[in-house]
Amino acid sequence: MKYKSSCLEKAFETIYSEKIIERGKTYYKNNLVKCCVVFKNKIYGKVVGGDLYNTVVDLEDYSGLCSCPYEYNCKHAYALIEAYLNKNYIDGDEIFNNLRKMSKEEILKILEDIIVKYNMWYEIIPKKGSLLEEGLSILKLIPYEEKNIYTFKSFLENRFLKNAKNEELLELLEEIGKSEYIEEDSERLYNIVDSLANEIFSRNNKNTIKKAFEISKKYKDKLWVIDDYYYDYYSDSEEDYYDYSKEFL
Repeated sequence: MKYKSSCLEKAFETIYSEKIIERGKTYYKNNLVKCCVVFKNKIYGKVVGGDLYNTVVDLEDYSGLCSCPYEYNCKHAYALIEAYLNKNYIDGDEIFNNLRKMSKEEILKILEDIIVKYNMWYEIIPKKGSLLEEGLSILKLIPYEEKNIYTFKSFLENRFLKNAKNEELLELLEEIGKSEYIEEDSERLYNIVDSLANEIFSRNNKNTIKKAFEISKKYKDKLWVIDDYYYDYYSDSEEDYYDYSKEFL
């Protein structure tokens, strides 16, 4: 696939800062892109940083999504773009075309080897419950053992925040507001609500943000962090903020 030069130039201007571009180039030149596959108009890769990050770039607009703390349009994403521009990638479509030519037994053997080697049984067995239900179950464990609050926080950061639907984020936020398991005015509560707020507002879905703000007004003592995020989000558009928030103030 040939890249669209006009689209790429726009990506440079609107998505990636000059510093990000330079760092991405440096990562690529130093062989930190460990895997780069182009499949169905996206680039998938593994890029070394503080960890081995999962990174995806959409070839329609060159926006990037990464498992690193930066998350969006980071140096790891741009490093993948560099690999792509330098034709240093594997054609994923060709791999699947080759698989289609193989027998069922050959494909099953490949699948078996992958599942066993990487312990991926969880990925193929029927799931019971949802991420939200798991989170609520851990939340209820906090009164039994105080250290379970750290388990809950790790669950949020490692599994829930990036995989939850907007509705699930809002439901968990409300459950935390109603919960008696976490003390008010505690640093632990602040960190948990701040993590949820950061994810909600970073998704830039105004309807979800509005609902989060509504929930925060019902539990002001625990969810006041949402109010701060809401004000900052609309700091450049005061009319939006005051037209809505005056209903609750």
